[in-house]
Amino acid sequence: MAKTVLKEAAAALPAGEKIVRDGGEVLPLDAASIRLVMQGWALKRQIDELDAQLKGIHAQLIEAHGVGASLIVHGVCRASIAEREAVRIKDAERLRAVLGGRFEDLVRTEVAYKPEAKLIEMACDGDEPLQPAIGACLVVGKSASVTWRAEK
Repeated sequence: MAKTVLKEAAAALPAGEKIVRDGGEVLPLDAASIRLVMQGWALKRQIDELDAQLKGIHAQLIEAHGVGASLIVHGVCRASIAEREAVRIKDAERLRAVLGGRFEDLVRTEVAYKPEAKLIEMACDGDEPLQPAIGACLVVGKSASVTWRAEK
């Protein structure tokens, strides 16, 4: 009888396969691996749903209390609301023309252009002759976040 139950449980699982990247070999996936993949998928979906709920809670807390606040539930947790500021380059080619040979040492080039601290200082310095032109090439963005910690 126990073997019949196991066979029925195995039969209830969907089929699965493993595709080997090099060579494209397709192999059947064993029941234990199928269960593990299904458990991982279920957890991933729960995490995504919970993350969406948490983002909604963050938005409500930020709207209700603003940045710069710590919300404390004694003996449970603390939610700190902070604002972040980021400077990004909106017109890299124009900035390259403005800075000339200094572009490479003032801008870190990755997938996106990111201003170095010295360039941000120059953009904020009223005595810097290039300040208006540099400032026209940058955008300052702000975001707010909530961080969570256990409260004693």
